[in-house]
Amino acid sequence: MVLLCIAAFVLLLYLIYPVWIACIIPGDNPERFVKEKINSVSLILLAYNGGIHLPLKIQFLIEELSGFQSYELIIVDDCSTDGTTEILDKVKGNDRVKTILNPTNRGIPYSMNLAVDHAENDIIVFCDQRQLLVRGILKKIIEPFSFSEVGAVSGCISSYDKKGRHSIARWYENLLKSLESKTGNLMGVYGPFYAIRKECYEAIPGDIILDDLYLSLRILRRKKIILFKDCKIIDDDFTALYDYRRARRYLAGLIQILGEKEIIRDLSVRQRTMLIWHKYLRLVIPFFLVMAYIFTGMMSFRSPGYLVVFGFLTVLVAFSVMPGFPGMSTKTGTLVRINLYYFLAWADILVSRYVFRKSSWNNPRIN
Repeated sequence: MVLLCIAAFVLLLYLIYPVWIACIIPGDNPERFVKEKINSVSLILLAYNGGIHLPLKIQFLIEELSGFQSYELIIVDDCSTDGTTEILDKVKGNDRVKTILNPTNRGIPYSMNLAVDHAENDIIVFCDQRQLLVRGILKKIIEPFSFSEVGAVSGCISSYDKKGRHSIARWYENLLKSLESKTGNLMGVYGPFYAIRKECYEAIPGDIILDDLYLSLRILRRKKIILFKDCKIIDDDFTALYDYRRARRYLAGLIQILGEKEIIRDLSVRQRTMLIWHKYLRLVIPFFLVMAYIFTGMMSFRSPGYLVVFGFLTVLVAFSVMPGFPGMSTKTGTLVRINLYYFLAWADILVSRYVFRKSSWNNPRIN
């Protein structure tokens, strides 16, 4: 009975939110955009030890920008140590390209603030170094700015990675973001590629971990944020990208956002509900899954049936977290591993803050 209740809770948590969002989508909000031409754009490329990606990425971005009458490519390198500076030396002869080299590693917020200060155009596009982008993405992502109420537009990370493998987790996240977009209240842009109006940009504090979510919540006070699904971002394998360090950083960033009381207060009731439901309620699922595992283990002493289930779950967890086992690459194994990472991250943060009295925040550079 306990296991059924936990399973029902998890299932409803994943299903009810998209159903609720679908019910509150305005009836007069068609996803079409006026083809009013925007002829000026500033594109900011954030670089850090990305020498393996930069030559092709810079060439691609310059080709995308060449279709605009007024454009600039601003590249900020955050004190790379892999030869990135030598790559950037090769584009210094292009008067449309500005390169900024941080003398020390200052973090993403600092680099973003610095680049925006140098940007000359009203529409700014942020871009990361690793991901692949579809052709024509730059013109597409600025189309929605024909509407004055739009403050930011996010690209869409494809549910298929660079090797054509499909991720259910990314598909589900895209579903939520697509539904939120139709209400104009996208709960966080996709950081690898998005555009904003310069007037909507507010300097990001240097200690902020989730800069894309922080900036999005700031913009939602005044403007709409939408997802443009035609703007495809193609990333590496989701399974390979998601490790404990990334899970802990994301969790610490979400807890940090809750401490930004001014941001939360300025959101509408609907926006606060969406933020909590989309970003926070799912974080309790690891606790319920661990409870189910412990309950099954306790019941295995009383029933052979529970012993079989407990044994199966133990093997599944082991195969999911140990490199080299087939479970590492399966969809089920990925979900098990991610939930385990979040549970351990919760324990790590709580112990650090309340036992050892250390700050639980850190902002490591995640590439």
